[in-house]
Amino acid sequence: MTAYPQRFWRSLCLIALCTFSMQLHAARDDDYDDEMDEVTAEELQMQEIPVDERIFQEKWNDVPYKKSYFTYTDAQIREKWDYLMRGLKVPYPSAEYMRTQFEKYPFMTEGIENWDGDYQDLERRLLDSWRLFFAGDFQKAREAGLKLGPIGKIPSLFSQLMYAIYLADRQSTKYMMLQDVANQTQKYFDDMKEAEDDPEVAPIVATVKLAYAYAIARIAEESPVPVVVARRYIGKIKTSAEEVVEVMPEQPLAHAFRAGVDAGIMRRVGKFTGRMTYGARTTTVEDSFSDALEMAGDIPIVNYEYANALIYMNRKRDLNEAISYLEKAMKIRPEFSMDALDVMYSYKRLQEVRLYALTFRSFRKFE
Repeated sequence: MTAYPQRFWRSLCLIALCTFSMQLHAARDDDYDDEMDEVTAEELQMQEIPVDERIFQEKWNDVPYKKSYFTYTDAQIREKWDYLMRGLKVPYPSAEYMRTQFEKYPFMTEGIENWDGDYQDLERRLLDSWRLFFAGDFQKAREAGLKLGPIGKIPSLFSQLMYAIYLADRQSTKYMMLQDVANQTQKYFDDMKEAEDDPEVAPIVATVKLAYAYAIARIAEESPVPVVVARRYIGKIKTSAEEVVEVMPEQPLAHAFRAGVDAGIMRRVGKFTGRMTYGARTTTVEDSFSDALEMAGDIPIVNYEYANALIYMNRKRDLNEAISYLEKAMKIRPEFSMDALDVMYSYKRLQEVRLYALTFRSFRKFE
């Protein structure tokens, strides 16, 4: 990995302070009964969030760092690929790889714009989309990837996920972007079914399914409980999380996501209701995070999410351990946009958790 100057690393932490404000939500004193936000009948009847396409025409916010830090040449991307993909395990999209897989699965050629069958040219174009994603130029990465058919959807939709989660100004924009990711990925579920047992393509299938699950999980995370129940989010998320691990058991982010799902359920409804109603178990959280950390313990989001899981399951009991994982996450030197944003968010979360340790008696008031 590149050894960045110490001043660069300090600048990231300072940016984190400026970019991510402390947002602590006052709620009810009860540790397990979630707040009953006002929900309209229309919201309860709506199974999907309507997407206004104008959100993709507006200029997106920039990442809070210089994109040049993570802008790589084609040769550098090839050299760094295994490290950059240590979480998703997506194969390098060489011309030879795409030619082989496209012959086996013709649907992968659908929707590729201005392509005459030149796989070398397709590799170059796909690397352009990945380069933009790695750098954090998310809007351009999304636009470039959408022109490259199903295989271009991975850098495209993960760019959209990162923007929605970390950089979108309005919750309505965030929700629509996440819903759009879910909509686009669902379109490929039937086509990908035959490729689930193909070890050369399974990482692609798992990553598309993970994008779907992650998108609806992020919507559910901030939605009122009646909406979560009416839209059957928990069942969809739990099923998807298990499917991703089944398809790609070597994918660290799949294990971390499955663990995070059960921890998130406990956060909303408590351990007892989570276990009895939704099958959420502390053993699943611990075992799955153990697998993820063993596979790739240097991924910031894995450490960040484990810290959150410890708090969601045990409140203040494991707070020191949670803090240690947040400290570990924020000390990891990123090599690309996703890790950089996760490191910054870990720094912000660390400040929140330390404040919780000193100030808040109620978990719900902290959250």
